[in-house]
Amino acid sequence: MSRDIRLLSIAELQARYSDGSLTPSETTEACLSRAEEMNPELGAFISIDAQAARAAAQTPRPGALSGVPLAHKDIFATPDRQPGCGVVRGALPCPPLPPSPLLARMEAAGAIDLGPLNMAGFALGTTGANALVGDARNPWDPAFCTGASSSGSAVAVAAGLAFGSIGTDSGASVRVPAALCGIVGYMPEHGALDGTGCFPLSWSADRPGVLARNVADAALLTAVARGQTPAPVERPAGPLRIGLPESYYTEGLSPAMADAFSAAIRHIEQCGHSIVPVPVVETTEMRSLHRALMRTETAAVHRAMMSSHPALYELSVRKFITGGEGILAVDYVDALRLRAVMQAEARQLTYAHCDVLLTPTTRSPALRYDAIADTSRAETWAQVTGLAHFTQPASYLGLPAISVPFTLSPDGLPLGVQLIAPAEREATLLSAALDFERHWTDLAAFPPLAG
Repeated sequence: MSRDIRLLSIAELQARYSDGSLTPSETTEACLSRAEEMNPELGAFISIDAQAARAAAQTPRPGALSGVPLAHKDIFATPDRQPGCGVVRGALPCPPLPPSPLLARMEAAGAIDLGPLNMAGFALGTTGANALVGDARNPWDPAFCTGASSSGSAVAVAAGLAFGSIGTDSGASVRVPAALCGIVGYMPEHGALDGTGCFPLSWSADRPGVLARNVADAALLTAVARGQTPAPVERPAGPLRIGLPESYYTEGLSPAMADAFSAAIRHIEQCGHSIVPVPVVETTEMRSLHRALMRTETAAVHRAMMSSHPALYELSVRKFITGGEGILAVDYVDALRLRAVMQAEARQLTYAHCDVLLTPTTRSPALRYDAIADTSRAETWAQVTGLAHFTQPASYLGLPAISVPFTLSPDGLPLGVQLIAPAEREATLLSAALDFERHWTDLAAFPPLAG
């Protein structure tokens, strides 16, 4: 695929269709050719549905995504395919799910589906390692992890194999891989996108989300997924109050991330916004509450299938699930009850004083796979789970959050910043994200493996 096509936004792509300089078939063929060439090294796709994609591109439906090649996490059902959830190349041995209305809306808007994408097994994982169907590899350097669980989604979009992807996020799974692969990862507020037809992990935490090359594309895909008419994202009409957390989000930053976050603060001031130090309710205890919810609900989802098909469960996944079986009912109820309490506290303590909260997305750039292979070591396990340290609170609180690529580390790996907002300020969140995106766009950086 030529470089200029891979760097086009969806709006620019469709403008090329309108002026006749490009056709949906040419774009789809370029995506397929690139995917077939790079997938053995990157591990983005579970399978590539070339025949169906070519047929759809011949006569794409009119709509907001007409002729746009997309690919989605292998956790959603379609009329023709049941998900394998990163543990089988095919359908899970369980009752079939109904088709996902999100993917149906993408198709109805004219999108071309290239095939299901790799993911952490059963959406449990933060790195992209997968012993059952193969690791996803970071297109900036395949020795490094991608982030997870929407690992294949991030790789496909970052490497220019697809123009966007629908993933899921229960604590990190859209935002962390987006940050580590240098793209945008948007998690709308809880309940905004229909999770029907998505194999569950934790029903009180699961959220479909969008991975895209830029903020405008993420907003467009989200609008289509919601069944809304897409509208352009506007830059902020005036200065915003950008909240700078006084605690939690500064813990354990690597030198590269600390430098990048300081640069992000300077950048947003140069954009004319004000930085407002704010207290936050986020604590290590909140992460524990979130994990209690997830582990209990995941144990309920998987108890029967893990008993009947144990080979589908990697050791780390099995440990997570069996740990959930031992959580007391009173502790689970407390985690549910305290969520509403902390939501109210966050509104009063933090978001009464700022429009959006600015945080690092991760503590560090991507980790080397060979350095985190032995997760039995406490230090390694802390690094792996620490990837989600800054993303889990927004999941627990049900708030919308977006990760935007900001700069590169000294080793040439992407670093992202996260913006979090109250549910009623999603438009403000996306507008603020545009200003952060300008810094990344000016770098004109592109993954070496996709060049």
